[in-house]
Amino acid sequence: MPGDLLLIPFGAGLLVTMVMALAGAGLFLRGSVWQALALGQWAAAGGVLASVLHWPVLPVALLLGGAVMALLQRSRDRERLPLAVFLAGLAAITLLAANFSRASLAAAAWAEGQLYFAGPAELWAAAGFGLISLLLASRLLRVWRHAQLAPDVAATPGPSVRIRLTEVAWLVAAIVLGSMVLGLPAALATLLLPAWGAAHLARSLRGHLLWSQGLAVAGFLIAWGISLPLDQPFAPVLVLVAIALAGLARLSTRYRPG
Repeated sequence: MPGDLLLIPFGAGLLVTMVMALAGAGLFLRGSVWQALALGQWAAAGGVLASVLHWPVLPVALLLGGAVMALLQRSRDRERLPLAVFLAGLAAITLLAANFSRASLAAAAWAEGQLYFAGPAELWAAAGFGLISLLLASRLLRVWRHAQLAPDVAATPGPSVRIRLTEVAWLVAAIVLGSMVLGLPAALATLLLPAWGAAHLARSLRGHLLWSQGLAVAGFLIAWGISLPLDQPFAPVLVLVAIALAGLARLSTRYRPG
């Protein structure tokens, strides 16, 4: 693939990675990392279902992802229910792939990622959503800061319902867009692993956000530099790189002075 054609996938992937790192930090701070697994899996299920029905992928993925997020938000079970929903989504994709040839191809695309084939539409979507994320940053931080500072103090005024709904809708859109561009495994790795590694390095909320961005961007650049020369699919390489970086962040705490 000519080098100039790679600029668009590179730009789209980098922008999506930065958004996903922010979403991952938010999920970590609000204690909702399990929700990312269920939501990402059903976003992929929506994409596979859309291929079978010949419907637009993004609306179907957003609809199913939003429905799953609404279900999880109504439950206080932060682990077992999301895990059950994740497994149900995995079963749905497997059954669709086993019975429809188009679904099998779509499932493979969501698993392997389509970053190398991202076009101007994906780049503009990533850029537009990145701009929206900047505009919403203060509201998102308000929700996450409250989750950290006063999660159990009823007398502390929290964010309004409108701000909470905005944050949930933003998370759904971020995970769906990331799964479409990077592939589901790479999107989940970008969501969960940089935020986990940043927790071992940061000493403040701002530090956690910055470290999450740094680890995610570093993982993307390293994976891009490895996968292209070796002619490997991007998603699994990114997963392995993200695991390595998070592990190094964890190990660094053992040698930190004091």
